[in-house]
Amino acid sequence: MKLKVNKEFLITLLLVYNSTYSSVVAFSYFTLIFSLILVLCLFLKNKFKIDSLFKKFTILFFLISLYLYLSLPYFDVLLTGYNYLKFLYAYLSIKIIGFNFFKYIVRIAYYGSIISFPFYLFQMLNYDLAFKIVGFIQNSFDFLSWRNHQMANNIIFTINGDGALRNSGFMWEPKGFASFILISIIFRLMLNNLKIDRKIFVFVLAIISTFSTTGLLGLFLITTFYFLNKTPIVSLTLFPLFLIFSYNIFLNSDILYDKILYELSLQNEYETLLKKTDYESDSYSLGRTGSFIVDFNDFLKRPYLGYGFTRENRTQSAYVKLVRVNGFSDLLAVYGLGIILYFYRYYIFLRFINLKRYKYLSILLLTFLFIYFASTLTGHPFWLSLLFVTLIAPNYIPPNKSINYSKIKINYE
Repeated sequence: MKLKVNKEFLITLLLVYNSTYSSVVAFSYFTLIFSLILVLCLFLKNKFKIDSLFKKFTILFFLISLYLYLSLPYFDVLLTGYNYLKFLYAYLSIKIIGFNFFKYIVRIAYYGSIISFPFYLFQMLNYDLAFKIVGFIQNSFDFLSWRNHQMANNIIFTINGDGALRNSGFMWEPKGFASFILISIIFRLMLNNLKIDRKIFVFVLAIISTFSTTGLLGLFLITTFYFLNKTPIVSLTLFPLFLIFSYNIFLNSDILYDKILYELSLQNEYETLLKKTDYESDSYSLGRTGSFIVDFNDFLKRPYLGYGFTRENRTQSAYVKLVRVNGFSDLLAVYGLGIILYFYRYYIFLRFINLKRYKYLSILLLTFLFIYFASTLTGHPFWLSLLFVTLIAPNYIPPNKSINYSKIKINYE
C-alpha cells in the first residue's frame, strides 16, 4: 500500500513552523533556507510562473534597498537579503498551497489548540515537572539549547517562563499563539458563512487560556464584526448584551484595563532607558508604548522610505540593546509611508476571502493592527504570506478566466 503524502498540507505546516519562533530550529537561517529550497523545487516542478505582482515587488524592493545603501551610514546587506528570502519563501509557499491554505491553517490551529489543552493543564498543575518534560529534547542536545532556563519546547507545545500560567501553544509565547488563533477564527467565519461551530468554540477557549490582552481585544473586534453582519434580530437582541458583558470584563480584568493603563504609564520610560548607563542586563524591552514613541520619532526623520532592515541607523542606547516590541511602529520605521501599501495588501486579502460580501471589513483590518501593535511578528513568513494570498485561486478555475469568488463552493472541513 502506497502512502499518499499531502504536500500542500506539509508545506503549510512548514510555513507555520518557520513562524513559531519557539526554538532555535524554528528561527534558524538553515531552516528557512531548507524550506525555501524545498518550495522552490516544488514551484519549478509544477511549472508555476512568477506573478507580475511579485516581479514588481522584487524590483521595488531592490531599488529601495539600493537607495538606502547609498543614503544611510550603515546598510546590512546580509540582513536585507535574508528578509527578501523570507518574502520569497512566503510567496512560493502560498502559490504551492493554493486555495486550501485557509482550510489547512484552520486545521493546524484547531488541532494545535486541542493538543495544547492537556499540556497547559499539566503546566498549571505541576509547572516544574511540565517544564522539564516539555524541554527534555532541547536540554539533551547542545545545538538545540536556547534560553533553556526560560523556554521549553517540544515542537507541538511551548512553555514560556514569562507566562508561567498562560498557554503558549506551539508558538514562542501566549500572544503569538493568540494572534495565530485570531487569524484562524477570521478564516473559519469568513469562509463558513459566519457559522459558530465546534472549531470556533475551541479557538475561543484557546484564546482565553492565553490570557493575552491582544487575543481578548482581537476576539472582541471579531465578535463585533460577527454581530454587525448577522440578521437585525440577532444583532439587536444579543449584541447589546455582548457589549455590556465585554465592558464589565474589560474594567475588571487586570490583563485588559489595568494592563493597558500600565503600558500607557510607561510612555516616558524610554527616555530613561536611552540615557541610563548602569544597566544590569545586556538588553531591555522598550514596551509597546515606548517602542511606538521611539519608532515614530525615527519615522518622522525618514518618513518616505524608512530605514530598511538595518537597525544600527535607528535610535538606540549606546550602552545596551533596547528591544522594540511594537510591530506596527517597527513597520513605520522600516518602510516609512510604505506601510500604507503593506496594510492595503491586507485589506485586499480580506476582500479576497470575503466570499459573501460581508460589511465592516475595516473592523477585521483593525484586528490586524491590534495584533501588530502588540508584537513584532510582522516579519514572520506566515504573516508575510498573507500579503500574497490574492495570487492564489482554486486549481480547477483557469487562470485566464474572470473569477467570481462569491460563487465558489469549497469544503472547508
